[in-house]
Amino acid sequence: MLLAAMAMGAVLACGGTASAIAAPLPATVASLDEEPAPDADIADRPALRITPTSRGVAADGSLSVTLDIANATTEEFAADDVTLAIGAPITRRGDVAAWLSGNDSPSMTELATVPVDDVEANTAVTLNSALNLEDIPFGVYPLRAQYETGSGAVEARTILIVPDESQPAVTLIVPITGPVDTVGLYAPNTLATLTGADGLLTAQLDAVEGTSAVLAIDPAIPAAIRVLGDAAPASAALWLDRLMELPNERFALQFADADVSSQMRAGLEEPLTPVNLDTYLVGNASADGAGVPEDAPSLDELLAISDRETPQLFWPTPGSVDESVVTSLTDDSDARVLVPASHTASGNTAIGDDTIAYDDALATLLLDAADEDTVAARDDKLLRATAEMWIASNASEQPLLIALDRLGSDSLTTDDEGDTVAVTTPQVTADGLRDAVRAVAGRTDSASEDLTALLSADTQEVALTDAVANDTFIGAVNTFVADEPAIAHTASALVHPAQLIGQVRAEMLRVLSVSWATNPDGAEARAESFAVLTDQRAHAIDIQQPQPVQLLSPEAPMPVWIRNDLAYPARVVITAIPDDPRLSIERRTEVTAQPQSTTRVTIPIEARVGSGQVVVHYSLTSLSGEQIGPARDMDVTVRADWERIGIALFAVLVLSLLGFGAYRQVRRRRRDRAERDEQARQEPRNEAHSEQGMKESE
Repeated sequence: MLLAAMAMGAVLACGGTASAIAAPLPATVASLDEEPAPDADIADRPALRITPTSRGVAADGSLSVTLDIANATTEEFAADDVTLAIGAPITRRGDVAAWLSGNDSPSMTELATVPVDDVEANTAVTLNSALNLEDIPFGVYPLRAQYETGSGAVEARTILIVPDESQPAVTLIVPITGPVDTVGLYAPNTLATLTGADGLLTAQLDAVEGTSAVLAIDPAIPAAIRVLGDAAPASAALWLDRLMELPNERFALQFADADVSSQMRAGLEEPLTPVNLDTYLVGNASADGAGVPEDAPSLDELLAISDRETPQLFWPTPGSVDESVVTSLTDDSDARVLVPASHTASGNTAIGDDTIAYDDALATLLLDAADEDTVAARDDKLLRATAEMWIASNASEQPLLIALDRLGSDSLTTDDEGDTVAVTTPQVTADGLRDAVRAVAGRTDSASEDLTALLSADTQEVALTDAVANDTFIGAVNTFVADEPAIAHTASALVHPAQLIGQVRAEMLRVLSVSWATNPDGAEARAESFAVLTDQRAHAIDIQQPQPVQLLSPEAPMPVWIRNDLAYPARVVITAIPDDPRLSIERRTEVTAQPQSTTRVTIPIEARVGSGQVVVHYSLTSLSGEQIGPARDMDVTVRADWERIGIALFAVLVLSLLGFGAYRQVRRRRRDRAERDEQARQEPRNEAHSEQGMKESE
């Protein structure tokens, strides 16, 4: 085989004629179909296009090519031949792009001719030709088609791959991840969107099903579905069943695909992990703050990605790993760290004891192809990726690893209530992603052990370079580590402390999602808002500052207000201590503060002998005795004898009013009696005057 390849290269390099290489390069036209293209706009089509089947791979020694001729002119193309020519094997990856772009003009040798009848103006024809390549040695070859249009010769370029007896040793890793979010687990409506017919998660499973791709799964996704139980959207439940039934090898990413590199750079001894997901189980079971149902799955059951044992692989943000990160993650363990080859000293894929370098350049080519909306444009890019993959695999003594970048988008669109109304996804189409995966891992055998073979291969040294730290993530980790004890302290006041602790930890890991790498401004804004939210939660429960009180009676209920801004009920104890014995008050009062509300509590208070100013010191503690929030002071003005004084004054006032009324009554009666007596004395006089007047008139 090697001698044949050397001979082939020598002949082609000399520019031999078709007859000179007829024996080693037998090529025949197995079929010739010519038919008018359907009514279509051909103005933007190239005059000549050549497309090999199977992305250029000549399986079983044969290859079919399709020739598309488009006459967008007003003149007829006269009958002529399309000449197919082949060049020497391409051995360097960069030469593939140079050839396809027309920037390279190697010596070519005629391989076959395909006759073409007249092509009328503004029409197109399609020709199919089958090439017999059994005697051509293994290699990646440039293939050119030339055709005379009447106004000049045109050419089209493609790649021809003649495989050896075995498939290239290539392992493809496909991440199963979703978009970044502000909550620890995706909400039901978000899951319904992601797992719907056109959802991102559905597109990912469609792409890997029936292939040998290795799955890198965010365990937060199955956990988000499992916590909902029977309340999970039907599409999400079916998606999870489908994921678990796939035979593909797999490994777990960090929860929420959190970046482990930043955590190690922040000084953590090990990556953060979820402590519990109780709040999400409770949210499914009850809205009244009840505890976790007895039959609730364990944390490990919620996060499970397989019923088989999976290897421990870390996949940090590409380009963020240095030797210190690798040492921190893999020390005294079998774990390995995935890094892009472009950030290694050699720039090549390699398998090390602690580090595995994957071909990120090929991954970029595959995703660029998946971005294309049209099949023709996608096939052109996949052809280049396929050719470079064969060259890279042939040049490496170790299995070749390709790891596609995260496919999750960097944002969700929500309404005023926080419900997801849209998911902003990458431009990768479902069909494009499927084609890209199948171009590398298209084998349908269900017993593939590509990852197992990769991890058991002989190792070599992998030196890292050009690591870039994510200062936003590192700062977020440091802030969280500093604030987490305060969260645990406040949580001690809750009926179920684990709910808050687990929720905050899950949301923190979501802040570190690798997908934020495509949106650094959004990552910084989210880290800042989360830090503010964490601080608010740490101070979410306290006694509101009381107003001064005037105590005008010996006994009265004193109102105290407990603020609880958390979504969970809190069970706390109010301790009240006066600084003067003239005031007696209930020292300890146990209260259940309702979630997201202010709870009013009345505490009996009693004034003893004496009056004056008294300060009551209020404090709030959890049932375990930890003080929650700051202590508060209430100024109380004690006027305990004002009630008796007021009653006496009122009695005096009443008696005075009664006495004054009696006095006025006596005086009125005396005045009436005097008036009657005076009237009685006046009556005899009046009668005497009346008789005398009558006599004088007579």
